[in-house]
Amino acid sequence: MAAAVIDELRRKLREKFPEAHAALPVAAEEPAPELPFDPAFFPTGAISEVVGSGVGMLVAGLLGEPAECAALPDFVLVDGGDGFDPASYTAQACSRLLWVRCLTAEEMLKAADLLVRDGNVPFILLDTCGIARRDLQALPGSLWWRLKLAAEASGCRLVVMSSFPQVPCAAVRVALTARLGLEDFELPRRDLVGRMRVMEERRRKSA
Repeated sequence: MAAAVIDELRRKLREKFPEAHAALPVAAEEPAPELPFDPAFFPTGAISEVVGSGVGMLVAGLLGEPAECAALPDFVLVDGGDGFDPASYTAQACSRLLWVRCLTAEEMLKAADLLVRDGNVPFILLDTCGIARRDLQALPGSLWWRLKLAAEASGCRLVVMSSFPQVPCAAVRVALTARLGLEDFELPRRDLVGRMRVMEERRRKSA
């Protein structure tokens, strides 16, 4: 008897408050963030910035593991602290980049300025991670705006690799990180690249 009363009560409640008894929608899984290992990830005619503990893997992700040498480089790496190690990559991978070695912040910025203004270099990586933070912070903020205007004029993609946010006019800023321990140092580079995680911190809408 009691069960019949409870069933009747439930029926009346469903009729009176149908929305409260509707099936809850299944939450759609958010797609995994896109990793910035394709030049098309970054806008043309603008400066982008990649920061975080995993920025060293950006070059590895862009180079990949090609089976053949490239006829022409895909991008220029302006290496601010001369930290790129070509011996750890295959000749086929290294054929995809033009390596510009620099030892100081002044050399790095002069090289970047010439390349951005050249107009024939579509994708430029500027690695500032090897430059002391105090030297980078001593640079005038106006230089980034000059590079921004030069990139807009030439239509190139200029991507600044930083250990901390430093480009105020970056159209895109992403943090590239990975949780790695000492046990991960023996893993192949492709496995480490696959464990990278990206968080987009800024993306300005084009005018």
